[in-house]
Amino acid sequence: MKLTGRGISLSSVVVACLLFAATAQASPLDEGYAMERSGNLEGAAKFFCGYSQTNLSDKKWAPESLVKCARLLDSLADSFTERAEKKCYWSGGGDPTCMQREAAALNSQYGPGSFEYVHAIVYIPYTGVHYKTLMSKYPGSKYAQEADFYLLLRELVGHPDNVFPRVKAYLARHPKGEWHRKGLLLWARVNEDVWYVHRKWSWVLFNYQISPEELLIRSEPYRQEALRTYKILMKDSNTFEGQAAAREYAVLNDNRDDSVVYSIVNDSSPGTLAAWGIEAPRPQRPAEGTSVPQSQIPQISSPKGTAAPSATPGDGGAYRKAPSVPKRWD
Repeated sequence: MKLTGRGISLSSVVVACLLFAATAQASPLDEGYAMERSGNLEGAAKFFCGYSQTNLSDKKWAPESLVKCARLLDSLADSFTERAEKKCYWSGGGDPTCMQREAAALNSQYGPGSFEYVHAIVYIPYTGVHYKTLMSKYPGSKYAQEADFYLLLRELVGHPDNVFPRVKAYLARHPKGEWHRKGLLLWARVNEDVWYVHRKWSWVLFNYQISPEELLIRSEPYRQEALRTYKILMKDSNTFEGQAAAREYAVLNDNRDDSVVYSIVNDSSPGTLAAWGIEAPRPQRPAEGTSVPQSQIPQISSPKGTAAPSATPGDGGAYRKAPSVPKRWD
């Protein structure tokens, strides 16, 4: 059958349209997504990170490749750390310089500055460097809010007077929606962290001694602020943030802690993206019944169960005195 006035068959037109549609749907990132679907997360990470390095000016695909690279590296940090621990510590002796070399080897594969070894928690976290590139190169990208939040998570260690303004500034930049809810969840968790630090350790900040009663007075406002914020989030009960808030409210309202410290202290960790409801492929977990290495647990917690030093002899128990300043805010 011929089209009127043209020497092109209808079947040829159909084939041409199908070929055009297939070509239009193809993406330069398809290879990386295929590796991700097959479970080859390290290969997928190398692909996305490599694409973003060599095609950073690609306005259409570079932002997506940067965020995929970042999510995968964050997800892989636990398994990378476990692998390094086996090599550097499990054979006996322990060698921090070996862990530093392992971090450097990862940077040679995924890009300069991607990982750093943090000796305080014996961990090799992802630094968020690709999120930084995304924010500087494509601040108007649909992924910019995620990048802004992740980078905030890497700025939570320090004195509360410095950390709280950072969280407030983030909430002001994102006044509504999912990323505002995540900011509120962070605000509540940081307040809970400060409640814990004041309750357990703030006596080191006041001439090294303070009465237990004063500790409770100083810590309680932070607990109340965390509870107030959790209650706000609980109104959105169908969201990740609302459900997380409900669980954490129940624990904190009972004057207990959940053994996770996200901020403030030197040995805290905000955890991986999964701790904040951001979906990312995870490396395959060990089979049921096998042990899970500590480094694969998403959050690295401070030792909340550590008891405060006993009362100094002769003081009648009215004051507690620190034998040495613990690793707390700088």
